[in-house]
Formats: sequence, C-alpha cells, structure tokens
Amino acid sequence: MGNGKRIVLVSNRLPPSEDFAAEKDVAERPVSGLVSALRPVLGNTESLWFGWSGRTSSGSEAGAVTISDFGTGRFVALDLPRREASLYYTAFSNRTLWPLLHNFPDRIVVRSESYSAYRRVNRRFAESLFPYLRPDDTLWVHDFHLIPLGGVLRELGWTGKIGFFLHVPFPSVDTFTILPWAQDLLEDLLVYDLVGLQTRSHAHNLTHTLIEELRLAQIGDAFIHKGRRCQIGVYPVGTDPDAFRRQAAIRSGSRAVSGLKRLLQGQKVVLGVDRLDYTKGVPQRLLTFEHLLEHRPSLRGKVGLVQISVPSRERVPEYAREKRQTDEIVGRINGRFSRGQWIPVNFLYRAFTQQELTGFYNEADVCLVTPIRDGMNLVAKEYVAGRGDRSGVLVLSKFCGAAETMTEALIINPHDIKGTADAIHHAITMPDEERERRWGRLVSEVETNTATAWADSFLRDLAES
Repeated sequence: MGNGKRIVLVSNRLPPSEDFAAEKDVAERPVSGLVSALRPVLGNTESLWFGWSGRTSSGSEAGAVTISDFGTGRFVALDLPRREASLYYTAFSNRTLWPLLHNFPDRIVVRSESYSAYRRVNRRFAESLFPYLRPDDTLWVHDFHLIPLGGVLRELGWTGKIGFFLHVPFPSVDTFTILPWAQDLLEDLLVYDLVGLQTRSHAHNLTHTLIEELRLAQIGDAFIHKGRRCQIGVYPVGTDPDAFRRQAAIRSGSRAVSGLKRLLQGQKVVLGVDRLDYTKGVPQRLLTFEHLLEHRPSLRGKVGLVQISVPSRERVPEYAREKRQTDEIVGRINGRFSRGQWIPVNFLYRAFTQQELTGFYNEADVCLVTPIRDGMNLVAKEYVAGRGDRSGVLVLSKFCGAAETMTEALIINPHDIKGTADAIHHAITMPDEERERRWGRLVSEVETNTATAWADSFLRDLAES
C-alpha cells in the first residue's frame, strides 16, 4: 500500500476508536461507507486519522484534541464550538453542499454565515492537524466537508503531497455555479496534487467547470494554477469482498434476520438498504413496488420488500420530511395489499451491523439500489460480495457510480416507475441461466475493483504526481 510512508487520513468525522479495537470482530461494527472503504487502507500501514470527534463545546474556541491508538494507527479527534459546528456541518455541508453536489438545486440553502463558518472550521482542522505532521507524510483528505483544508495547510507551510477524494457526485457547471463561492472552492481544489472522483462523468463535470469558470487550459489530465499542478483522476471505490465472503460463510443469527426469514418464508425477498436521504430515492422505490403489486396481482402474497433505512441527519428539515413521506407510503401500501400473514413492505428504520446486513443480503433474491443521484453506492457491491456464490439479481440506478462498471445489473431510471417495476418483475422471474451469467460477471467486477485496489491506485498516482 502506497510507498511505505505514513498515511494521514483526514475526514469530517472519525469512527469511534472502540470500533477498531483488535478484540472486536469486524462483523460487529456499525456500517459506514467511508469506514468500509478505508479500513483495508489501514491494514498494517502506519497511519494517522484526523477528524472531528462529533463533540461540541459551549465556547468560541476549538475544544480539546483527543488521541487514541488502534493497531498500527492513531486517531486524533478535534472538538468544535457548538454554534460553529452547527453552521459548518448542518447548515453548509448538509443543506448547501450536499444538495448542490447531488444536483438538487431546489433544496440548496445559501447563507454567507454558514459559508464563513465552513472556512473557519477548515482552518481549525488544518491548524490542529499541522503539529502532528511529519515531512514525509502522505496526506489524503476525504470529501466535500474539507475542500479548503489543503489550501490552509499550504499557507501554514506544508510542502508534501496532498490528495483529495470526492465521494459524492460533482454536478454540471450550471448547477455548481449556483453557489456564490463556486470559484473559491474550485481554486481550493486546485491546491491538491491529485483530486479523485468516482466516475468519468463526475470528472468530466469538474474539468468542464474548471475550464468554464476559471478559464484554465487542461493539459492531459491536469491543470496548472498559480504555479501548482493539479491532476484529476477517476478511482471507483470498492469494498472488501474477502470480509464479506467470510461473513457469508458464517451467516447471521440475529433476531432481526431470523424473524424476517420466518415471516417471509416461501416468498421472493426484495431488499433495499440505504440511509434515509432524499438522494436515495426510497419514496420512488416504494411507489414502484406499489405499482408492481397493483398491476401484477399474481405477485401478491409471493413477494415481500424489506426496506432498511438507517436514520440520518434527523434534525435537518428535509430529512424529517423524507421520513414522514416514507412512513405515509409504507402505511398506504400495507393498508391496501396486506392479507392474512402477508405484509408487502417490512420497513426497518435503524442501523444494522455488518454481520446483520450480510444476513439480509443472503436472504434477498433481489437487491434494489435505486438512488436518484449517488457517488458510488457500496450497497450494490456489498450485496454481490455478501451473497458469496449464491446468485441473486441486482437492480441498479443509472444515476449511481456503481452503474458505470456493474453493467450486468438490471440498469434502470428510478424516475420511470413503470420501467423500474418491469425490471423488478424481470428480476423475480429471471431464468436461472441468465441470472447465473449476470451474477458471475458481477462477482468478477467486485473482486477486481476492491477497496484495496482503489486505495493502491490513488496513492500510487499521488506519489507520482
């Protein structure tokens, strides 16, 4: 991994250090896309992972820095002032950048006060991290919360390599420039030696925006700005198939999975796993399932949808509305179609461990990964890895990064309710030969484009940039 130097990871939040305790099995840890992708990076490599602890203080000064060790690495966690954290995280990151980058212009909230806090917190991150850095460290900054961080570190005197990876989409120039500070953030990105994105289309949007907004000339895959060279690359993130293969062999004995197995015995199981977020298209998925039951009555009593929705950003008004809308649709579907012991939609609103999720993957004949817009969406890859050799069918939105390489899934447009319902029917009734052929190619893709391969590729290019 890398070139033997210490890797310094920087992200908005840190995983709880107890979740990395050597005696705690990986299967018992809560699921996080970023942590799932980065855990194989740490391995036996010396590392430092810096980020916000999630704790806040009542004053205006940055709070304490907490240090904890795990394996060959170290967590360094920073507390933030309460009001500043709210403006930086809830207001700007979640209500401005998140809808902007996911191409939801009608949901963007623009406030100069929250943008100022966003830049102040990035400065706090840089100033708190800087004393822990060594001259030969390799820095890898993750996601949209920390776009200005590299520039502040340069101001403080850091001269080593810094890479940045955007885990979410990058929108078209017309959408991105809704933001009054669009040019500032573009110039922040150009401070990095390497900027990685999930897909070719995301990289195209970023390079086109740089050309249009900053009038820069692209030289190969790079831009020169203020004497620095910034390379743009595509690095589709993967998962750890070996870990899922081990879990598939163990199977989960959790009460949640066992209870559903009894409840859905003899039925085809259709599974959705998401954070409850308006980008994930859960209401549209439920409406699609309702359409399926309405227009194909022969499936009633024979197919059950299990929708796992992990609570997310519950204090943000847009997310509270999403939960209310989801509850209303689930109630209507179950009210219309339930009969006897059969409940069409089992809605599970909580987080599950990796082992529990693998148990759900093993029971699901079909997995629906149908976001309206997404960066990669690792659920698609986890489903394939988590079922081991037991073939299933993946129904995948064309608007998530996984669709660029997982072409043997049934690719759908989640806005097309009838078309998606037809794809689910095809998935349920697919002949064995077609299902096994598609599945074999999906397994090959997941085993090739792993989290380790993703990190190796990015860090190699960063070292050579």
